[in-house]
Amino acid sequence: MVKRLVAAVLLLAGIPVQAQDSVPIPAELLAAHDFSLADTPNKRTALAYLYAAWNEGRLPQARLTYWQPGSFPELERTGVPDDLPPNIGTPHYTIHRVIEEGDQVVVLAFVQGVGIGSEFTNIFGQRAIKVGDAVVEIFRFAPSGLIEAKWDTIEPVSEASYDFR
Repeated sequence: MVKRLVAAVLLLAGIPVQAQDSVPIPAELLAAHDFSLADTPNKRTALAYLYAAWNEGRLPQARLTYWQPGSFPELERTGVPDDLPPNIGTPHYTIHRVIEEGDQVVVLAFVQGVGIGSEFTNIFGQRAIKVGDAVVEIFRFAPSGLIEAKWDTIEPVSEASYDFR
């Protein structure tokens, strides 16, 4: 109770607050995926959302579990995702880096499963065959430890351009 009171006072003063509460992550999700880069509660929640939503194909449940209530009113009424195209495929995230600053977490990942084998033109005008996507996911967390907002940017990559060293 005291932690929440302090967080509320800091928020009213305009001071960013990092979540103090930890969102419980199911043991089977922790056992099935690599959480080695998630050494804070917000990082664990971000990865749990990505793994549950995409690697396990449970987007509606992941949104209801890891997002601040009220983020998806239609989903909360129906339980059906209302904003995904029918041809989204089955993305599989491999996490390469997780960075946290204040209430934001940035995840750099390689994603396979969508458009693999398609030809594309890179930023240099070269034709290439897609082997996956480089994805940067940017999360903002509420003081509750739940996701409050998310942005992403996606860049197709070929064998020649794939290097996450």
